[in-house]
Amino acid sequence: MANAPPTEQLTRPALAATGRWRLVVISEEGTSSHSLPEAGSVVIGREEGVDIKLLDSSASRQHARLHLGAEPRLEDLGSSNGTIVRGKQYKKQTVELGAGDSIELGKTIAVLQPDLPTDGRPWTLLSHAHFVDEVNGARAPFGVLRLAVQAAAGVAQAVLSKELGEHDVVASFGPGMFEVLARAKDAAETKSLGERLSAKLVAAGARVRLGHASAPADGKTADDLIVACSRPAAAASPGFVLRDDAMAALYRLVDRIAPSTLSVLVLGETGAGKEVLAGEIHKRSKRNGKPFLRLNCAALHEQLLESELFGHVKGAFTGADRHREGLLESANEGTVFLDEIGEISAAVQAKLLRVLEERKVTPVGSNDARPIDVRFVFATNRDLEAEVARGAFRSDLFFRVNGISLVIPPLRDRAAEIEPLARAFIAEACAKDGRPVPELSPEGVATLKAWPWPGNVRELKSVIDRAVLFSGEGTMSGEAIAQAIGVKGAAGASAPSGLREEREAAEKRAVLEALEKADGNQTKAAELLGVSRRTLVTRLQQYGMTKARKK
Repeated sequence: MANAPPTEQLTRPALAATGRWRLVVISEEGTSSHSLPEAGSVVIGREEGVDIKLLDSSASRQHARLHLGAEPRLEDLGSSNGTIVRGKQYKKQTVELGAGDSIELGKTIAVLQPDLPTDGRPWTLLSHAHFVDEVNGARAPFGVLRLAVQAAAGVAQAVLSKELGEHDVVASFGPGMFEVLARAKDAAETKSLGERLSAKLVAAGARVRLGHASAPADGKTADDLIVACSRPAAAASPGFVLRDDAMAALYRLVDRIAPSTLSVLVLGETGAGKEVLAGEIHKRSKRNGKPFLRLNCAALHEQLLESELFGHVKGAFTGADRHREGLLESANEGTVFLDEIGEISAAVQAKLLRVLEERKVTPVGSNDARPIDVRFVFATNRDLEAEVARGAFRSDLFFRVNGISLVIPPLRDRAAEIEPLARAFIAEACAKDGRPVPELSPEGVATLKAWPWPGNVRELKSVIDRAVLFSGEGTMSGEAIAQAIGVKGAAGASAPSGLREEREAAEKRAVLEALEKADGNQTKAAELLGVSRRTLVTRLQQYGMTKARKK
């Protein structure tokens, strides 16, 4: 194994002394990489003329200044939202930085990476695009592995030293974070090497996340290969289905933001999989292994919701016969997922805002605030910006909740996932009942893809559960699926066209009825339909119904 300095030797001064620094900026617009000068300072912000410009409205015009040198420092320039480093917020303050430190500037995440060392040793692909070019110039394939390892000191280094070949190059880009350049290995050989390393590390008591990529198949630039290494399939949960390009891009963004402390707002229609996405954010974060707690804000009335979130003291209200710890306090160091956040009352909004600002919780009936350390993920099918505009949701709370927003496409817009999801649900339903697994027929697949799935993944699972009961032990037919959906006369080969016609007619009727009930107000109509306003506008455009419908 060549050029592999052990992680414990990579102290901040030693690492900085070997070369310059690079800042990798990750935003909703994409990823960019900026080589930094050896000395002096650079200003980061969103106004014209700064050294590193952010395309982020939540960042300040001049947000922060990086002071370069052997021990770089970050100075917050009085930004509106502050600057977060290693989970702590700084305002008009300066903090020392080290390799791999994550910096949160509004919705943007920046990572400080070592640039080219003076002795020519490669440290990370992202910092050494020229090294990738050099290897790629040999016109032979090569692989890249990225490993995140949680293990006792020295375990990862020992395994990597033993298992890697003399032509492989390994570097560390943070605690427990390793990158391997596997020379002259194609995609299959790279994947095999990664699986072998993972198995050896797990056998040594480590927890491992692996990403792999191959050049030139996955790209020829450092950024392309790093993005390919972040493909969610490398760390997917059991039964995890990901086939749609938009969803793959969404989960790549999840991989980038999961390690941060940013609050996340998940948007999408009812049943689209918001809770699943929240769970993946938790699993891919540093809080994995700590509590992941869920609460549907729409399921409880105001007093119960307050008690569930903040806890209560004895005698706080009728029936409060003892002290009760709230959800936020019990999930300390973990993640709290608050679904249907748009449904909470003004009083609860005010208390939640205070929690997000102060990171303290006050039980109902008490005046004593208690510190908490939780990561928040919120979800809603409402258009919160429209709710703010009509005064139903606090604007200051919206900005706190919306650290970064992730939009889940409806199932009808990711048709590539319908069949694999259906097969997974068939196997799950049959295993639960101890039944033989029926084969999904081509007609059945066509019928599934023809239906619009207004209830999204949740509806698909319910339909499959019913279709399993209607099917025999041999094949799940299009007729069985149509029967499970509840569409009459849509069987066999005619099922797709019949469903398609009925779907469009039903959708148009539902949209017209909702607009009439809402007196032409699109936001209210979208609420009645259980979709976002964005989705409703898209449907109106598809049907040529761009004018408001009033009673």
